[in-house]
Amino acid sequence: MTIDFPVTREWIIAGNAIFTVYNGKGEHYTYKVKRKDSDNPVRPPVWFVSVLTGPDNFEDYTYLGCLNVTSGAIRLTRASRLSPESKPVKVIEWALRIVWAAGAFPEGYGIKGEGRCGRCGRRLTHPDGVADNGYRRGFGPECWNKICGA
Repeated sequence: MTIDFPVTREWIIAGNAIFTVYNGKGEHYTYKVKRKDSDNPVRPPVWFVSVLTGPDNFEDYTYLGCLNVTSGAIRLTRASRLSPESKPVKVIEWALRIVWAAGAFPEGYGIKGEGRCGRCGRRLTHPDGVADNGYRRGFGPECWNKICGA
């Protein structure tokens, strides 16, 4: 079952987002953005960005860098496995600039969530019967209630 929802900044930084950036020529890259909370309450969380580089859609991700949640920029680190000039890095930086500006992608280009909750990563399974929130924003009902403080 495919559940379409707009990929937003809030969804990407929710903690467990997997999404694909595509163009009209059949090219695409799948990315994972995972939030890591610090054990130290003074230190802010870190968002790690990876790109799918192998056949296993759950395990074959290559580390790119850290996401700046304010600007949407990717900061490559010493552990980054791709260069700043590589196509996957350029594609995600381009796509995140559009998402962070709440802009529109050019004709034939886009970004699509993988059909999992952006916060916990569980598969979204029931698009009907939910008010104009939750599933339509890429979150399951339990996570949506936590996000909204219910």
